[in-house]
Amino acid sequence: MKPIVTERLIIREFRPADLGEIYRILDVELKFIDSKEQDSSIAQRKQWLEWTIQGYKQNRLLLNPPYGDHAIVLKDSLQLIGACGFVPVLAPLGLVPYYRYITGAADTEQNYPEVGIFFAVSSHYQCRGFAHEAASGLIKYGFDTLKLQRIVGITHKYNNPSMAVLKRLGMRIETLPDHKWMQVVGFAENNEEWKSNIKKAG
Repeated sequence: MKPIVTERLIIREFRPADLGEIYRILDVELKFIDSKEQDSSIAQRKQWLEWTIQGYKQNRLLLNPPYGDHAIVLKDSLQLIGACGFVPVLAPLGLVPYYRYITGAADTEQNYPEVGIFFAVSSHYQCRGFAHEAASGLIKYGFDTLKLQRIVGITHKYNNPSMAVLKRLGMRIETLPDHKWMQVVGFAENNEEWKSNIKKAG
């Protein structure tokens, strides 16, 4: 994926030299890995980074969408401040009334494939709109360049910052409070309504 440039950010592919910073952000600050289930060492993060970088090449060779983690970098200083990207979503989205309405999905137990987004920003750079700006840049790229029909965002019901970003992105928010992991689901549809919603929310 070519770099995405927004007002203040560059979203680019990760590089080997990013290891120290992305380890600090994801493993030390945000504690993305549950230490009870998996080691949170820099060696483990190095394996992830190598796998991520290899994934760029393999996705291009297979003509796959540009799935995977990408670096969020400040445009003025080139400081790495987080990660974001597209992910394949395979989930029982038929449980969500709005999804059933827009797709005609009838089965509430079947998993449906969609394209999702994720974002994570260093705690030192939160509350400045960077997560929203990065995610908005991804969605616009997904709609304008990849010609996606919709993009999905999923988060936990207690993750208020992520929910706020999904709302600012103009997404339609649906909740499943009792679901184990799909408690809040946001939908951005590639249509004029979403463009209108993001202008209002922004």
